[in-house]
Amino acid sequence: MACEFVEPEISGALLASFEQLAERARQQDGAAPFSEQTFVELRKAAQGADVPLRLVEARQGGQVVGYAALVHESDTWVLEATVAPRARNRGIGSALFEAALDVAGTEPLRAWVHGGSNESTPAILAAQHLARKLGWEPTRELYKLGLALTDERRAGVRTAAADYPLPAGLTLATYTPDQAEAWVQVNAQAFAHHPEQGRLTLDDLAARTDSGWFRPEGFFLALEKDGQLAGFHWTKIPTGQGERPEGEVYAVGIAPTWQGRGLGKALTLAGMAYLADASDESGAPLERIVLYVDADNTAAVALYRSLGFAPLTIDRQYAPAHP
Repeated sequence: MACEFVEPEISGALLASFEQLAERARQQDGAAPFSEQTFVELRKAAQGADVPLRLVEARQGGQVVGYAALVHESDTWVLEATVAPRARNRGIGSALFEAALDVAGTEPLRAWVHGGSNESTPAILAAQHLARKLGWEPTRELYKLGLALTDERRAGVRTAAADYPLPAGLTLATYTPDQAEAWVQVNAQAFAHHPEQGRLTLDDLAARTDSGWFRPEGFFLALEKDGQLAGFHWTKIPTGQGERPEGEVYAVGIAPTWQGRGLGKALTLAGMAYLADASDESGAPLERIVLYVDADNTAAVALYRSLGFAPLTIDRQYAPAHP
């Protein structure tokens, strides 16, 4: 049966269809096929905002069977795509990718493949096959690390946090809206070379703090005596996780003047101690703490491994190989 590819009008109904298909793919693959920023941009577009997003919808037999999303970052399109589990192994994924390439045109393009735990997972094998076919190569790896919250580990996290306080001259507070502009500034400085985190705006911050998962008591700030923001640890406890809820070290950022002084480790432990005692929206204790870190950020990887985190999955970004 022939498959058609269209750029649909983005609406509330389209957003619901996209989220439902993405959730089915997540349940099948054990990893979300689209990044949080893609969902943020799509929700803005559904509300009528002009956002740097293009969407391709795959339809077969009158049914939606896949989506490809392109988000513009600086001068590059970043592509993510998925096919409904029931429609896989029919060549739809490759055709959807080709349709997305046509949308991107001649502009630079990169593509994410999310969630492969090793070289033998279906996502990685399919990505490698398509990459070889197109002459693409992996250019970036993002690790997902995890820490199981056993009773012993919870106690250990609490003790470590107590034994490693913030540097002298700093106090620990939690986020309030009057800190929004200061947070955006410090976040941009701390992640100046990060292609996603460092470009977050006030609108991006608002989109996240307006989300159902947001908990201000889990958004920690290190403040100087004059109220200046020295660093932050934003934790996240997603909603609707089911039987094995987990919390996330969502983002840890340190102002340049405080980098290399132990603040990152102190803030990381403070947030971990909060997550060790936290519950999901149903009141169930969290079973694991997770985080995402770039593979080439060796200092951060070493810190998290020293705190007990172990690899769970690998996300890979691909780009056309240079001649």
